[in-house]
Amino acid sequence: MARLEMQLELSEAAIADLPQALEESALELNAQLCWPDPHNASIALMLSKSNLLVRILVELNSAGKCVLLCSSSEGMGNRAPLTTAVLEQLLASLKKQLPELSLSYRSDLDGPIRKPSSST
Repeated sequence: MARLEMQLELSEAAIADLPQALEESALELNAQLCWPDPHNASIALMLSKSNLLVRILVELNSAGKCVLLCSSSEGMGNRAPLTTAVLEQLLASLKKQLPELSLSYRSDLDGPIRKPSSST
């Protein structure tokens, strides 16, 4: 089962614009977007060629961080290329709409465990 995680850093302006950016990104991906509350969203899409359901949970916290957790039934043995591609498309779409967005953690590149930021 594929499970990929990203953490994004957002400015105050980007936080305010995130709901609209997610709406537009979901349209680009031909996905369904649901907001159960103002800080959490869910994106779901079915990849028609492979019949693979990909779900992305979005969690926005008060510190201006946004966590994207992407999961599917695709195996991780090949690094889950279909699921990774969906997450890449979402990230590219969000960066296009929110240019100040920055990526601070990505599980497939940085390892499975997020390291705490060091404060000096």
